[in-house]
Amino acid sequence: MKEENKKIYKEPIKTEMETNINVIYSENVFEIYTNNVSLQRQLNKIIGEPIEEYKIKRSIAGSKWKISLNDQSKINKIVLRAKIFEEK
Repeated sequence: MKEENKKIYKEPIKTEMETNINVIYSENVFEIYTNNVSLQRQLNKIIGEPIEEYKIKRSIAGSKWKISLNDQSKINKIVLRAKIFEEK
């Protein structure tokens, strides 16, 4: 059986690894972008598929999620369960 959901991630150069968290009040949105592979995998499990994946050839180089500020349960899951502040 072929693994259709198998994702291939491109590991960033350590000095280029980044995670950006923005709260856009005018759009009522909590936005996360990361190119950290382990965090991308965690967020996929915790809150689901990203709205956008940035690719280099067939590999995912970064992912972006947008969550409504009204969706407090997802935001709580991210803060409590994702290792956003863990240094590699």
